[in-house]
Amino acid sequence: MPDRIAPPDRIGMLRHLSPQQWKITSQEFDERRVHTAGEVISDRGVPLSHSLVLERGLVGRRILSGRQRVAKHYLVALQVPGDFVDLHAYPLGVLDHDIVAITDVTLAAIPHHRLSAIMAADQDLTRRLWSLTLVDAAIHRQWSLRNGTMRALQRVAHLFVELITRLDLAVGRAESYRLDLSQRHIGDACGLSSVHVNRILRDLREAGSCTYAKGVLVVTDRAALVQIAGFDDRYLYLPRV
Repeated sequence: MPDRIAPPDRIGMLRHLSPQQWKITSQEFDERRVHTAGEVISDRGVPLSHSLVLERGLVGRRILSGRQRVAKHYLVALQVPGDFVDLHAYPLGVLDHDIVAITDVTLAAIPHHRLSAIMAADQDLTRRLWSLTLVDAAIHRQWSLRNGTMRALQRVAHLFVELITRLDLAVGRAESYRLDLSQRHIGDACGLSSVHVNRILRDLREAGSCTYAKGVLVVTDRAALVQIAGFDDRYLYLPRV
C-alpha cells in the first residue's frame, strides 16, 4: 500500500479549510477506498484507525432500531462529496452507527495519527476540522426537527432541498441531480413508509416543483420546492466561496 495517494480535491465543506490548510491535510491521505452500493463501509462498534473523506457518491449513517426480528434501519444522516463521513471517529475511536454506501462510492482515508500530528501543529486547522463535526451535529438537529414537526410533504421536500444545496457546493448547481436514493432510503431518512413516499413524490410532481424517477431528481421550480420545504440553509453553515 502506498504511503501517500493523490490528494482529494478541496470541494464542498472542505472549503472551510484554507487552500494552504487543505494542502497540508490532503498530503497525509494514504489510501483510496471503493465500495459498491449497499456495502457497509464502517461497522458500529469496530475500532477505527482512519477517517474518510467522500470523493464520489452518497454515504449514509445508519442505525438499527428494535429487536432482531422486528428491527428497522434508520438513516440518520447523508454525506455528499467533500464531507468527512466519520471525522467524529477520530476522538471517539468507534462509532455508534454504521457507515453505508448508498451509491457506488470512492473515499480517501487519512490515518488518525497523522491527523493528530497536523492538528498539533496548527491550532486554527484544529478548530476548522472540529467545526465540521459541529456542522454534522447541526444537521442532525435539523433532521430531528424535520421528522418530529413537519408534515410528510414538507419532510421530503426539505430533504431534497438540503441535498441539492450541499451538492451545489460540492459539484456545482444543476437542474437535475443523480441521487440514486430508493423510496425506501427516502422513507428511512424521513420517517415514512415507502408507500407514503410514493404518494409524496406524486404530490411534488403535481405541484410542479420537482420530479423524482429512477434515482434522478429534476428540479422544475426551485423556488416552489424551497417554499414547500420551508427551507433555511443557515444550519448548514456553508463556507464562503
